[in-house]
Amino acid sequence: MEDATPDQAVGPGDPSSAFEDLPNRYAIQHSESESYLTCLEMPNIAVFVQSGLSFSASTIRKSPSCRIYLDGVAQCEPFMDLEKHVYNFDHHEGVVRPFTLATCEQVMVMVMKGMDLRGRDWKIYANDPDLDTVLAIWLLLNHVRINQKAPDDLKGLYTLVRLESLIDAHGLELIHLSGLPIDLLNKTRKIIDYLREEEIDLKRHAIWEESDFLEHTALVLQKIDRLIYRSDEFLDFQDLKELSRVEIVNNRFAVAVASPQGIYEIEPFLIRLYGENIAIVILQNESGGYTLRRMDHFMPGDLKPIYNKLNFLDPVVRCRNEKNQWGGSGDIGGSPRGVGTQLTPREIAEACRDVFRPPTIMQRTLRFFHALAVVALVTGAAALIQRYLPQTAWFQSSQLAAVLSQSDLIFYLGVILFSALVLAIYSRGRLWQVGLGAPTGRAWWLMLPVGAAAALMGGVPVPWAELPDMVTGFKIFYAVLLIPLAGELLFRGLVHGIVAKHSRVQRCDNGWALSFPNISATIMYAAFPALIMLGPDLLPLVHLGASIRITLAAIVFSLAAGLARERSHSLLPGILFQAAAAALLIFVTGALFGNPLPP
Repeated sequence: MEDATPDQAVGPGDPSSAFEDLPNRYAIQHSESESYLTCLEMPNIAVFVQSGLSFSASTIRKSPSCRIYLDGVAQCEPFMDLEKHVYNFDHHEGVVRPFTLATCEQVMVMVMKGMDLRGRDWKIYANDPDLDTVLAIWLLLNHVRINQKAPDDLKGLYTLVRLESLIDAHGLELIHLSGLPIDLLNKTRKIIDYLREEEIDLKRHAIWEESDFLEHTALVLQKIDRLIYRSDEFLDFQDLKELSRVEIVNNRFAVAVASPQGIYEIEPFLIRLYGENIAIVILQNESGGYTLRRMDHFMPGDLKPIYNKLNFLDPVVRCRNEKNQWGGSGDIGGSPRGVGTQLTPREIAEACRDVFRPPTIMQRTLRFFHALAVVALVTGAAALIQRYLPQTAWFQSSQLAAVLSQSDLIFYLGVILFSALVLAIYSRGRLWQVGLGAPTGRAWWLMLPVGAAAALMGGVPVPWAELPDMVTGFKIFYAVLLIPLAGELLFRGLVHGIVAKHSRVQRCDNGWALSFPNISATIMYAAFPALIMLGPDLLPLVHLGASIRITLAAIVFSLAAGLARERSHSLLPGILFQAAAAALLIFVTGALFGNPLPP
């Protein structure tokens, strides 16, 4: 057996099988702050190997869930927290080394007992990729395949792990405790030497600590693959890359993957990869389009609500024809044909989550107050400009100073400026999600009579006391253009856009209904016309009737404008409704001629 290669000595089955055909399943991923190793068949597991990495006992005990610490990275005794899914496989701190299993054998026992790491995001930490640690990492990354193999096919793996565990824990002088026949013992020692070639060479040249531990780990993992697997065991292996994974509900996930194969071809591989935890697959094909497939048919709902959510989010969807929409059956569907999508895999997966896991009352409340805080910030900044700008020398020397100082025009200009600025930042360039775009569809016109009637009853702010002092052009600019634009940007743009990010809203082709974003914007808008129109006379009881009338009218107008905004995906309908009503009110009351009627 002196001529036996390492894979022939340990690998199961026919030793002539070509291990060169095995896929390289291990990849190093880089983010802005860290690098880690993953296995293409276990993309939910991230392996961190860093020299000097160490965690105190108190840190480990407070560790987030789904963490595994290997061989000395945790400064405490070995333990298992089954509630939080935290494991420390170690034989350094708090143990008696003569009768404590080495790390790789501890992991082997847990894997053979049915340890399943699928369905959750796991992180594995190590600080020294010696063979004991790398074998433990290999076992964790390959636990599914190991449990699918027959015990007779794992004898070589058992032998390798047992002997390395003895060597790591007790040294070479006690290797006969393995009980292996002398020929098998010698063959397995050759395998261990083969796996440690690079490690020994780096340590001999005193550059072990400066070497790339992740690269070294990936190399040894691939060598172990060649020892344990035959090439025909990977006939079902798919060239598949996980793009994103989001938990939907009850430990069920929406997973976005990329593959040149079709959805039905990769289904068996996905089931083996993710088990029963996979609920929805989002397959990105080579052309950039997406196929959605419901894998869990016992979920409380199908894919149709997801299509509605994606149609709301996707900028290529404009409700003009059915070919330009996400759609399909309740079990399988896809992105708009011919035009693709501008959504990322992460955004598609999060849309699935938002549909099946609607926000709680607490989350809705927090979102509402988030929007309210933004409104307060915008209006407060505009009020400060109105107060202090007229005091500047530059303003006082302007020809417009007299006109501007006699009205709230500066305030409304500030509202428009700050609303536009916050919208640009908040939308991250996706202006259609906050209503900044041309209206789509025609159904929103049905809200025109309702909105106009509510506006005529006082549902829109018209500053009657300020208009007589203005020339006709400024009256029209101020009341008919500036105020409607400011109000819609603030309420139908900012408030509605902030709350709608994680809430359901209408589309241009489904039924009429009031959404939480519309109601939220209405609550905040309702006080606006009353404050502007009644001003300092709001509190006296003599204006109680007018206050109630204006508030109710503002509620009706805001709901109608909100429905039109959702149906059209645009702020323009609300601006048109408000501008038309303001123009009509001014004309009817004679405001253009200097004798406006009181509210």
